[in-house]
Amino acid sequence: PPAFADVPDVAGRLPALEQRYQELAARAERRRQDLQDALSLYTMRSEADACGLWVGEKEQWLHAMHVPDKLEDLEVVQQRFETLEPEMNNLASRVAAVNRIADQLLATDQRNQESIRATREQLNARWERFRALADQKKEALTSALNIQNYHLECNETTSWMREKTKVIESTQGLGNDLAGVMALQRKLSGMERDLEAIQGKVRDLRAEAEKLAAEHPEQAPAILARLSAIEAVWDELCRSLRRREESLGEASKLQGFLRDLAAFQAWLSRTQTAVASEDVPATLAEAERLLSQHESIHKEIAHYGDDYRSTRAVGREVTQGQTDAQHVFLHQRLEALDTGWEELGRMWENRHHLLSQAFAFQLFLRDSKQVEGVLSTQEYALSHTEMPGTLPGAEASVKKHEDFMATMEANGERVQGLVATGRKLVAEGSLHADKVQETVDSVESRHRRNRDMAQELLGRLRDNWELQRFLQDGQELTLWINEKMLTAQDVSYEEARNLHTKWQKHQAFAAELAANKGWLEKMEKVG
Repeated sequence: PPAFADVPDVAGRLPALEQRYQELAARAERRRQDLQDALSLYTMRSEADACGLWVGEKEQWLHAMHVPDKLEDLEVVQQRFETLEPEMNNLASRVAAVNRIADQLLATDQRNQESIRATREQLNARWERFRALADQKKEALTSALNIQNYHLECNETTSWMREKTKVIESTQGLGNDLAGVMALQRKLSGMERDLEAIQGKVRDLRAEAEKLAAEHPEQAPAILARLSAIEAVWDELCRSLRRREESLGEASKLQGFLRDLAAFQAWLSRTQTAVASEDVPATLAEAERLLSQHESIHKEIAHYGDDYRSTRAVGREVTQGQTDAQHVFLHQRLEALDTGWEELGRMWENRHHLLSQAFAFQLFLRDSKQVEGVLSTQEYALSHTEMPGTLPGAEASVKKHEDFMATMEANGERVQGLVATGRKLVAEGSLHADKVQETVDSVESRHRRNRDMAQELLGRLRDNWELQRFLQDGQELTLWINEKMLTAQDVSYEEARNLHTKWQKHQAFAAELAANKGWLEKMEKVG
């Protein structure tokens, strides 16, 4: 209460009480910060100990690990390394968290600076040593895996080549007549493709062997020995094939013919499939791309023309005068070849006609959009032209509109070109003839309407020009007369004659206005 508030004892004790309260609050804040620093310190040490424990366990495993010699054991160790990598990534984030806490403590805790630095440096050093050890072991494991995979690929390639050698040797009992050669052709079908693949594999193994021998000099003799064995098997395969070709003698020509015939029929089938596509382009770029691809197919067909004629000539020579079943079957294949070749030509022409029409239609669509944009611009300009209320403005509007009509006349050539193109597409029986005709009719109608509107607007602008000139002449005469009357100035003969002439013209124009009802109606429109 006021009666006690002003007592000296009360007034003297309040400042001391407030000061003690502030000291208590400051001490509580320092205590809170000390406790927080202690918590962070123990958290950092606990996390650092946990990280160190994990690193110690994994270090023992890495030191005890030896790189096995068998591929199966290597794959097992590799799987363990694959599980180790995500664990290392997780630990890296924990180590980074320890370093962040250490940085914070170094900024606030002044009592444990040395301990914090020692803990952080010890953890970082141990983590770096562990990473280097893990990278070293992984590199050794990868190198061993590369060597074992090299040996595995050598074994697989050797088995592949020996299998092909057996296939070639199994054809020795076949005769050299047509039946034997056709059987040989069936057995050796795809052999050339396989040989190309094997040759590429041998080439890759040679490059891999040279690389591994340079990386592992202690194992270079074994690596190069496997390469020599591979190349020896490859040479044997090539010699077997050459011996078989030499043993065919005259039948080698027949074998070559059958091989060429099979290759040509495969190409013919692929090309017919490509030409038989019914895709209709939806854009100009797509139409241009498909037409270009189709033209390239035509060049390819022309290139294969010599192969077709050569194969056909050899086929007639082989089947001439032969009546056995094998030759009859071969003759039927040649007839099917002729039919397919002719059919390919017709299919190409049909597809080319379709794509040409589609390309022309897409061009028409592009041009029609441009022309319709021009017509829309003209329509907007014609519908937003106003009649000026002054003589200079009226004269400028007439000249501007005449320039506008000249531009319209120039754009009319584009319209006529578009209409001619559209009528040509309709006459050629385009798939989109209805849409083309609709666009042509719309463009023609709008162009005609714009031209009529422009001509009508030109007449109105010229009438407005005449009206503004009449009004201005009347104003000038009135001002001149008033000026002379107010100033009581004498008028010279020449001035009087000019005034009389203007007055007569003005009166004549006014009489024409009064007599010409149609012109007045035009002025109402202008107004």
